[in-house]
Amino acid sequence: MITNDSLNRRFITYMANLIYYNSINYDKKRRLKDNRFPLTLDNDENLESVLLSVYDSESDPANLEDHITDLSLYEAYETLSTQQQNILSFAYVQNLNDKEIARIMGVSQQNISKHRLKALSKLRKLITEGED
Repeated sequence: MITNDSLNRRFITYMANLIYYNSINYDKKRRLKDNRFPLTLDNDENLESVLLSVYDSESDPANLEDHITDLSLYEAYETLSTQQQNILSFAYVQNLNDKEIARIMGVSQQNISKHRLKALSKLRKLITEGED
């Protein structure tokens, strides 16, 4: 026979365990979210520099050629096809991955990867031949 006192104890134990395990799950989910999406403002050591700097997306040129300062690299970049130049600009200026670039250009991800690697090897070849 279950007494009222033992029923209360079981209920209190159940509620305590429920609260305990829910708080553990909440902390796990919160830590996972914080690790996936860190905020710059959460980092106290960079807080002052973050507040003082202002990012202006208009100030960054969209084309990679506007960022190149080395003459031999610029000349090698000019020999690339327009498609290869666009792929390199998307990848290295706008920080897009191959899948995002493929979606923008309307081609497959493998095609983007192939053209990006081919363009980089062509640049490497032209620059190393120019140094000899």
